[in-house]
Order: sequence, then C-alpha cells, then structure tokens
Amino acid sequence: MTEAPGFTELLAAWREGELAARDAMVNLVYHEVRAIARRQLAAHRDVTLAPTELAHEALMRVLAQGGDWQSRRHLMNVIALATRQILVDSARRRHAQKRDAGPLTDLDSKSELIAAAGGTLQVDEAIHALAAVDARAAEVISLTYFAGLEREEIAKLMEVSASTIDRALRFGRAWLKDALREREPG
Repeated sequence: MTEAPGFTELLAAWREGELAARDAMVNLVYHEVRAIARRQLAAHRDVTLAPTELAHEALMRVLAQGGDWQSRRHLMNVIALATRQILVDSARRRHAQKRDAGPLTDLDSKSELIAAAGGTLQVDEAIHALAAVDARAAEVISLTYFAGLEREEIAKLMEVSASTIDRALRFGRAWLKDALREREPG
C-alpha cells in the first residue's frame, strides 16, 4: 500500500465528521482491502469465500470501528486482523475436524503456513501464541501473511529497518514451525 497524498488529512477530517472525507477514506480502504482479499484467498484454500465477499466483510468490520486509527500502520493492522478473523470464522464454519497437516515446510508462503498448520484455525491459534512470546514477530507474520505486505512496506509501517523485519520474520517462522511440529500427531 503506497502512502496516499492526503491520508493523514482525510483521517483527521473524517474524525471531525466530514462526510466527504469519510467517503474518500472508504474508497481508499476498499481498494486496499480488495487487494488483500485477492492475495489471501489464493493461500487459504480451506476458505470458500469470494474475494469480493471477503473484502466487503473486512471493510464493514474496519469501518464499524469508526475510523479511529492512529496511523497508517494502525489501519493496516486493523485490516490484517479483520481479514484474519473473517478467514478464521469461515474456516470454523467449514471444518468440523482437524485435517492432517503433512510434513512441515519452510513456511515461506502463506499456503505453506496454512498447509503446515492444518488450516486457518490452527494458524490463528499459533499466531496468538507467538504474540505472547514476541509481539513484534507476530505483527510481522500477520502483516506478511494476512495483509500481504512485503518486508520493505512493513519496515516503513513499523518505522524500523528492513533487517529488523527480516529478524522478526525469521524468528516468527522458526517459532511457528516448532510450535506446529509439536502439534503433529504421533
């Protein structure tokens, strides 16, 4: 997501109740959420939503919060969390039993993470557990896998170096891999 020229100004105007600013922010957020939805559904094969359904549901959840975001980073985390919650809810409805995850991979892609975990529900549980150990790593994992952001974008959002993001991503992936390995049957 590239910085829109008037993001901060639109956000401030929306907070003050300007309907035109709200409409402009809705337009801006919708395009970002739709792009995230398309990327996510390619990885979450255990979810049977269309990109438009996921985007609309995520947008409704984000907008229901009233636009009280503190920064662009905060907004992206809200979008990632809303998307993740929708995917988890959909997976819960779709799956009554846990599937065999098969052998663990390097977790380099969203689909590898989902497959290694055995589904979206298990990924959500693992990320919650990771957050208790390392909140930054959990945030980086969430922004990478659920918002579909690249490391440079995450570094800019979090106002840290790309190498800091790389370390958090390496730690998060390794931690998740170990945690998921412990859950494997037998």
